[in-house]
Amino acid sequence: MKKPEFPRLRIALSDCLYGSECRYNGGHAQYDFVRYELSKYADFFRFCPEAAVMGTPRETIRLVDVENQIRVIGPKSGTDYTEGLQSYTDKKIDFLEKQNLDGAVVKSRSPSCGLERIKVYRPTGEWFGSQDPMDQGLFTKNLQQRIPNLFVEEEGRLQDAWLRENFMLNLFTKARWREFVEQMNEAPKIKAFQEFHRDHKYLLLSKDEQLYREMGKIVAKTTKENLTEQLEAYEKALNILLQERASKGKMVNVMQHMYGYFKDQVTPAEKQLFTETLEEFRKGIVPFISVMKLLEQFINHYGSEYLETQWIIHPYPSELALRSKTTAYR
Repeated sequence: MKKPEFPRLRIALSDCLYGSECRYNGGHAQYDFVRYELSKYADFFRFCPEAAVMGTPRETIRLVDVENQIRVIGPKSGTDYTEGLQSYTDKKIDFLEKQNLDGAVVKSRSPSCGLERIKVYRPTGEWFGSQDPMDQGLFTKNLQQRIPNLFVEEEGRLQDAWLRENFMLNLFTKARWREFVEQMNEAPKIKAFQEFHRDHKYLLLSKDEQLYREMGKIVAKTTKENLTEQLEAYEKALNILLQERASKGKMVNVMQHMYGYFKDQVTPAEKQLFTETLEEFRKGIVPFISVMKLLEQFINHYGSEYLETQWIIHPYPSELALRSKTTAYR
């Protein structure tokens, strides 16, 4: 099998995660996966609302509920930084909207960049757990409101192998779609649309079989006259489908379907090895890459033009080693 070429990702990134010394204390929060691994395959559009507005070093800030409005306040000085941060946020997102992004990686636990569970304090400086709300950081909340189909994760959650694998699969799939749409704008071809859907069959099935079938109907009903509308409908469905996370059960089902292409060709020993390895994956004994490598061997040995082009085999660069942990699927 010929290894595929991958589109270069376009990712908005909290600047401190890249290693920039822009945190409140003049330090950084470098995330090595981003800095040394993902950077080989992505262009980053970096931002830091707090450094741009408040400088570095600076006092810490927190979200505060002031008369039912969320404000961003420095508890030490009492300064309200909301307007400045909002102005920076609006201008930066204006820029990011034009970059055709695939996703964003943001700093966890940050009042400006956090994705979730950011404490909202009372004006007194108190926070009483379940009695008081949590929210998103100001910048990330605005980013998701302005670009609702953007895949966003924070570095803390990406320590989880399952979330990381799903996130990266989504980013590379969205990047392939982005490049495909650009090509269609230059030279629209219904056949190319059909091929995109065909080549992503098992990847899409691993997410949501019903929605995959509905997407197939969109492709089947496409004509030269309605191509633009059908592409828009397909993209909407794709964004919904990618929100679903692959599970062990779904992946086992997909692998069984792909194995079906070779069930009448493999030797009894090969059949036994595949069956045992698939069961060990299901039980969490071996990682998913073990199963996929067996299928790759079957494709190389017995041949299958249909499976050779399936993106489920190499949805992202193998160097990222996203399928090498037993915890990458649940």
